[in-house]
Amino acid sequence: MRRNSDFIRMLMILAVLLIFAGITRGSAFMSVLNFQTIGKQLTEYGLMSMGLSLAMITGGIDLSTVYIANLCGASAALIMKSIAPHGEIYGILIACVIALVIGLICGGLNGFLVSVVKVPPMLATLGTYELFYGITIVLSNGKSITSISAFKKFASTMVFGVVPLPFVIFVVAAVILSVIIGMTPFGRRLHLVGVNSKAAAFSGINNVRVITAAYMISGLLAAIAGLISLSRVASVKADFGSSYVMMTILIAVLGGCDPDGGSGEIPGVAVAVIILQVISAYLNTISWINNYYRQALYGLLLLGFMTYKYFRVKRRR
Repeated sequence: MRRNSDFIRMLMILAVLLIFAGITRGSAFMSVLNFQTIGKQLTEYGLMSMGLSLAMITGGIDLSTVYIANLCGASAALIMKSIAPHGEIYGILIACVIALVIGLICGGLNGFLVSVVKVPPMLATLGTYELFYGITIVLSNGKSITSISAFKKFASTMVFGVVPLPFVIFVVAAVILSVIIGMTPFGRRLHLVGVNSKAAAFSGINNVRVITAAYMISGLLAAIAGLISLSRVASVKADFGSSYVMMTILIAVLGGCDPDGGSGEIPGVAVAVIILQVISAYLNTISWINNYYRQALYGLLLLGFMTYKYFRVKRRR
């Protein structure tokens, strides 16, 4: 019942936001071009938010997703330039596959540190965040790496001439993860580990395998986000998207994930991604609102929602 309530609450908030934006901004907001832009821009941090949500369900957190994405994007760009400078399709595919494998390895390292070495998740992923950041700086010599022209077309592709391809990838990923988390034994084990890891171990669940798998999926999603970012922005830099770290945490919490672990569903998180991008797009239509205020707004949203959640749980108890 709680799963449905989180998702329905997010849908209601999204509906109210769209109605409010339509009334107050009119055609400046309610246009096909604006919604296409929303669909393109939410994909990267949306994928990373869903990956972070898996870690949060286990009672952990993944602060390294942005830097895994940058490392994978930088690696793919360098490989493409070396083996596919003229846009050879085989070179692009090889670069993308290697980037995805790097994402899995990075996620596996996070899972190993958390589940086997028993490093607290925040410290483990804070350490790997610096590690991946440093490796990307070395690979890029501290400069931006541009994408090859053939790969730039990927993010600008429109499905049926209307829907941005990156948004389609986001929706497909959300559906697949929703099925995995909500309808498979792995999803149930993930929640049980988050509720009580010791009880889960005594019941026969392999905690190490479950936690490592969660972080590997997070790394894979970050790698996909890095490739999409490389195509959309046409370049990658070691510190690109640093503000996404807080945004992914905010989205996961808004979507119904409990920072203490044990609860959280992908549909609510996916809708929370759209809500945050709608807010961002709405603020873009108001010229007198400075972009720098956004981070303060996101911080207030996170604090406000956590406070609301605390009193709601306290009242229920």
